[in-house]
Amino acid sequence: MKTRIEFKKRSKPFPHDYSVPMRRLASYLVSKAQKRIAAGIAPANSQLTQDVKGNNLPLRDTGRYMAGIAAASGTNWAQAGTKDPRARMLQEGGEIKPKRARSLAIPAGARTRQMMRRYGQTPRACIDAMKADGYQVWSTKLSKVIWARKGKTGKPFALFLLRKSVKIPARPHLYIDEADEREAIAMIERHLGFAK
Repeated sequence: MKTRIEFKKRSKPFPHDYSVPMRRLASYLVSKAQKRIAAGIAPANSQLTQDVKGNNLPLRDTGRYMAGIAAASGTNWAQAGTKDPRARMLQEGGEIKPKRARSLAIPAGARTRQMMRRYGQTPRACIDAMKADGYQVWSTKLSKVIWARKGKTGKPFALFLLRKSVKIPARPHLYIDEADEREAIAMIERHLGFAK
């Protein structure tokens, strides 16, 4: 997923080497995307997501996604983008459905997040490691919840919610607006000595 500005060649050979301002422009585009995320992008997270994360910062959790937005440039183009497989869904929104399982396992709260950090990042890895550590894990057909408790006497808690699908709202953050276009032109003009 990327956002890109490209200046088309009108003559051959290309009259100027714009690689220096293109590097600056690419860094600018990365900065703009990161600032949009840091400022908060509507809509707000669902209440369940807020409970799991412990905050209401859309597109921000561990910071890896935002840090993964990188710059690239050439002699006449600049772009900001990420290879993160979640990028298109976060940018455009959509529906997530299970690929091999019957249901998606959605963390049921902040405690589940703690368990996943300790036992495994995927629901299956987390459950398997919890069982190996003495937890009982079970579900019932009617509740659509995976429950857990430590040993036979621990207090049960909801571990995962089972859902057929989850809708992710669009949160555009990788794009070029009119201000970005004006800044691109200004960078080229400064490079050519037309502006201060």
